Amino acid sequence: MVTGDNPQTAKAIALECGILSSEEDAVEPNVIEGRVFREYSDLEREDIAEKISVRINCLYLLLVFSVFVYLQIV
Repeated sequence: MVTGDNPQTAKAIALECGILSSEEDAVEPNVIEGRVFREYSDLEREDIAEKISVRINCLYLLLVFSVFVYLQIV
């Protein structure tokens, strides 16, 4: 889930929709803010990208993840 909502709203929506199964799942790396993701190195981003369930406040991850998936397919 990629959203522009604030972190608490994003977590609540993800829990209600079943994207996250419990409050214990609502922590990094399952839920991450754009500013935190941008602080990671490229290698760290690759490692964490598949673990992320909820992405808050950034289109950047969607772009990075899309490129990562595309490269995996090609």
